[in-house]
Amino acid sequence: MKKLSIFLVILCMGFIFYNSSNTGLESNVKSYEILNKLKSEKHVIENRTAVNPVKGTENEKIPSSKRDQKINLIIRKNAHAFEFMILAILVAAVLSSFNLTGKNALVYIMFICLFSAVMDEFHQIFVPGRTSSVIDVLIDFVGSLIGIAIFTCIDKLLKSRKMHTLKYKDK
Repeated sequence: MKKLSIFLVILCMGFIFYNSSNTGLESNVKSYEILNKLKSEKHVIENRTAVNPVKGTENEKIPSSKRDQKINLIIRKNAHAFEFMILAILVAAVLSSFNLTGKNALVYIMFICLFSAVMDEFHQIFVPGRTSSVIDVLIDFVGSLIGIAIFTCIDKLLKSRKMHTLKYKDK
């Protein structure tokens, strides 16, 4: 199980690196594809409920409205945070499998995720059409803090269930 956990962390870091290796145009196209899917889903729902349909064509590849650009930016930033949330959960699982928990584990998880975020932004300096931003490092780090909170809650829930189960087995 330890080897699998370590492999998943490395895989996640590789995924983050791969996504950061996409040019600015490739990255933008991917996030606009998500936006267009959301818009087409909204269109289907609105047509089912007899509400006015979304204006625009479904074949539109990269929307140009200011609203669409803002939504695209939100999608991109949330994707950053989500990647690092997953990374934090996986790193926490690895440390937990080595019985490293509590404040010591928290420091290691935060360091690994923050270091990865800084390296990710540094890497993006060299990718055409991409930029490096302290704000993106903070977004990544906040995503990792959310991941730590999720892991901690799930871990406590599982431990309390285990203790509850053991308590009733002893009776």
